[in-house]
Amino acid sequence: MTQTPQIILASGSAIRADILRGAGVSFAIAKPDVDETIIKSEAAEADKTLEQMAMMLAEAKALDVAKTTNAIVIGADQILEFEGRAFDKPQNMDEARARLIEMAGAAHTLINAVAIARNGRITWRNLERPRLRLRALSETEVDAYLAAAGPEILTSVGAYQIEGVGARLFETIEGDHFSVLGLCLFPVLDCLRREGALAF
Repeated sequence: MTQTPQIILASGSAIRADILRGAGVSFAIAKPDVDETIIKSEAAEADKTLEQMAMMLAEAKALDVAKTTNAIVIGADQILEFEGRAFDKPQNMDEARARLIEMAGAAHTLINAVAIARNGRITWRNLERPRLRLRALSETEVDAYLAAAGPEILTSVGAYQIEGVGARLFETIEGDHFSVLGLCLFPVLDCLRREGALAF
């Protein structure tokens, strides 16, 4: 009888773990030891696109964990692109406030890269680009939102969490809901089925 492969999520992201758990996927978590700053610097020096940079990060995370196991390892990364610029997670609430005010009334893109590694090599990749438009928010509204949401929003590149009160900030969202959250669930599930890790 063929043994069902183990699945490992190479991420410390609580929302990515919640997405997989919600779909009934059994998995372990292993935080990768990857210096994202170095990878981003190398990507910039090599004139890589933001999509390529996001995929480099996702692959590096998956490969770092995959080097010590024969499990199916899922790595992911998300970069916010606004007016041609890339944004990381805000460092503090002041930075989050400034970002939301700057993006208010305009559209931005979340570049969501996912890579799966097995036996020390990348076996699958997926890239999504959901597009989101914030309402024309006043500074008072932004302040009210930050007070309601709290510092937990600093774990999000956009300083919002659409699965919660952050949904009230938006005018439109185009693209896959799960990719906005940080993990393209349906393509990942399809890959896991093909790898024999899921019964259905």
